Amino acid sequence: MANDPTMWNERYANPEFAYGTEPNTFLRENAHLLSGPVLSLAEGEGRNSVYLASLGLDVLGVDSSSVGLEKAQQLARSFPDSTSSD
Repeated sequence: MANDPTMWNERYANPEFAYGTEPNTFLRENAHLLSGPVLSLAEGEGRNSVYLASLGLDVLGVDSSSVGLEKAQQLARSFPDSTSSD
């Protein structure tokens, strides 16, 4: 089931990022259309919300996986001058 937190926690338990750390292509190509604040649903490990935050947008990333959200925090901290809490 797609919204099963246990399944997603298991998927994201690997130290590697399941979908990488780069934002998806569609978002990268269209991020200039956003002015914020941004609500990013089903964020997973944070690659899209962290990217948007790096552009200066106020972003709230939401996901049912606590493991994914922890990795999103880790990714956000890897960016210089990061103050993101998503």
